[in-house]
Amino acid sequence: MTCVTKEEIKEYAYKSGIDIVGFASPDCLFKYRDLLKDRYENGLNCNIEENDIEKRINPYILLEDVKSIVSIAVSYNIVYEADLPKSAYGTVSRTAWGIDYHKVLIDLLEKLRDFILSKCNDAKAVLLVDNNPLLERAIAYNAGIGFYGKNNMLINEKYGSYLFLGEMLLNIYFEPDKKVESKCGSCTRCLKACPGKALIGEYKIDANKCLSYATIKKGYLSDETIKKLGTRIYGCDTCQDVCPFNKTAKRVTKDEFIPRGLKPKHDLREILSLDKKKFQEVFGPTSASWRGKNTIIRNAIIASINSNDKNAIEPLKSLLSCENSYLRGYSAYALSILDGENSLPYIEKAYINEKDEAAKEFMKKAIMMIRGEVFEYNER
Repeated sequence: MTCVTKEEIKEYAYKSGIDIVGFASPDCLFKYRDLLKDRYENGLNCNIEENDIEKRINPYILLEDVKSIVSIAVSYNIVYEADLPKSAYGTVSRTAWGIDYHKVLIDLLEKLRDFILSKCNDAKAVLLVDNNPLLERAIAYNAGIGFYGKNNMLINEKYGSYLFLGEMLLNIYFEPDKKVESKCGSCTRCLKACPGKALIGEYKIDANKCLSYATIKKGYLSDETIKKLGTRIYGCDTCQDVCPFNKTAKRVTKDEFIPRGLKPKHDLREILSLDKKKFQEVFGPTSASWRGKNTIIRNAIIASINSNDKNAIEPLKSLLSCENSYLRGYSAYALSILDGENSLPYIEKAYINEKDEAAKEFMKKAIMMIRGEVFEYNER
């Protein structure tokens, strides 16, 4: 007889605020080796993904005597309606509303681990929330948390796909839960709605085309991506927003995920004017802070272009002399579109003083656009 049962673990988890719990075998990821190899060989993975396949499928690297994986899911489909600002705004994915979910889920996993250790003195546990390269959704799928949607998101029939996932590796054996097969049927709404055309087939994604990835990708983006980003500041929820399962999913009341300093539709001028202190106040407590201030400001510059925000002109002029080179370049590009000839003297002055070649090239493009000249190179 085991020191603690699955039922006891699930009961404690549900009482502590975890919405779904499942159990998977530590060997459940080995079957994805060929899939990952195919993705790498065909260039479908983005540069923030781990390239070492073994690290993505082998939990024994993290816990040598692991016998089970406990998978948890917490819904962030909160009861909340975002206010529409009076000025131009940038949109923030639901994943960054409220307190950073990594902290929330680690806290829940620690409580669950302590409960298990109180029953099992010799138990060993490793807690994971996005802090490792293991295939998190694949673990959840094999633990019966939900099924794979055609958008590659994990979908639970009750809670939909707005789920934060976490895992606990244990050296205690539990019978794995049964997998749930796809219930998407003939629905292709997510494939049709994807603004980046990243969903290149059913259950197949080119991560490099995903706009959620574009919002965290550093440096310059292509002109095509700039247009597609719209007003996105962090993340993209489109493929989930159109999913029928999310239309009927259970809404939850969780104070942790209620937006505070960072709003779902946040004033662009405030973001464009962020200094380090203000960035920490607004973005610091959320999961959107990890890529840093400059990438967020770059996205706000792009959003100001796509929303034709004339109120952004003065903050953009200030950014022409900021410390970051690619923000200087992007500001010049934005001013050429929003302010045209009026900003030409400011851009030309910045161009003369610019030392960074990439930023200088982008400023040159801005100047040529204002003058009506052709600039052929559109990849940044």
